[in-house]
Amino acid sequence: MKKIWQIVRLKRLILLCRFLIRRRPLAGSPAPVGYAALYVGYEQRRRFEIPARYLNLPVIAGLLEKAEEEFGGAQPPGGLSLPCDPVFFRWILDLLSGDEPRFRRLSLEDFSCLFDDIGGVGGDFSASASAVRRSDSCSPLLQAAV
Repeated sequence: MKKIWQIVRLKRLILLCRFLIRRRPLAGSPAPVGYAALYVGYEQRRRFEIPARYLNLPVIAGLLEKAEEEFGGAQPPGGLSLPCDPVFFRWILDLLSGDEPRFRRLSLEDFSCLFDDIGGVGGDFSASASAVRRSDSCSPLLQAAV
């Protein structure tokens, strides 16, 4: 009988560990190694953890410049904030995670144009993102000189 209770306790402990692992990170918790935590939105900010290498991309640099203009160099409390619609930011991340070599050179304006072209107000963006990935019309007109 003692063995059964030990098994039951162990199972409860495993379930508790799974719950703690899956729960949403707290606002002040650090991002995993190699990632940066960003808060996106105007009134209700949403937390995104992005690979640190994305911080060097032109689209993220453009959003950081907009944040500097809007906040005047003083970020709101809680972390690095971007003045951007969370749906638009999620769409950017989906494109980058799907085909980073193709989309890494696009600027914020390029992504904005793509988003507008596919009718990016509400709806399912997974089909739109895959259509954009397959099309050749979204490559930048001028490539950077190497």
